[in-house]
Amino acid sequence: MVSQKSVQTSAARRVVATGLCAALYTVVGIATFLGVFTPVVGVVRFWPSVFVPAIFSMLFDPLTGGMGAAIGIFLSDLYVFYATGQTNPLLSVIAGVPSNFLGFYILGRIGRSKVNWNGLKTTIPLILLAVAAFGPLLYFEYMFSIGMIENGMGWVSTVLLVLGIVIFTLGFTAGRIRKNYLNYYVGGTLGLLTGAAWIGLGIWFYSQLFGLPLTGVKADLALAFYFFLWVFGTEIPFILVVPPVLDLIYRAYPFLKPIK
Repeated sequence: MVSQKSVQTSAARRVVATGLCAALYTVVGIATFLGVFTPVVGVVRFWPSVFVPAIFSMLFDPLTGGMGAAIGIFLSDLYVFYATGQTNPLLSVIAGVPSNFLGFYILGRIGRSKVNWNGLKTTIPLILLAVAAFGPLLYFEYMFSIGMIENGMGWVSTVLLVLGIVIFTLGFTAGRIRKNYLNYYVGGTLGLLTGAAWIGLGIWFYSQLFGLPLTGVKADLALAFYFFLWVFGTEIPFILVVPPVLDLIYRAYPFLKPIK
């Protein structure tokens, strides 16, 4: 029988962990916006912040990672709104908040589950990874073709091609070598796939009502699709590098490791 004290302790720990996750996600997100980590192409950017809620989803529970990511993206979007106007609270609520919650809830739900993903099931994330790895390159070429990227930026295509190869190599290697993290890789791939799709459709839906921030234009579904590819392709590397960090944390705090 679970005592009331243990339930309260668990709830209190979840609240504290969610707050810490949100705070870290916000800080890393703002630093990313300021160009500390990565460059910006178009409206969306490389987003290394995703490794924060991925870790919390695995250490605690799916709800902690999902809620922390949802709160964190909203707070960082508020900063961007007041700093540049590139986004706004309503767009964040429509696209950013639910996509982050769903993405990291799914990651933790599958990553901490007891489902056996051995055998042919391991090809699911690898197939998705193979398609999405070169999404950023397709997005860039599309943006270039419609004149949203200046001439002389052709070198970016080469960089994104290398990025696609690295992403697929990381995913393939992880799926073959780190079999004890297969659930995590499946959850991370499917969670990010869901979140990226929501962002693409969310931005498209918002633009039909109010126009895109700064420009006021309506996005077409093709642009929404490329947003999806860009988000997935540029965030999946930061999802794939989480297991080594989890190894260190589990070694220091074994009680945080999910029981299989």
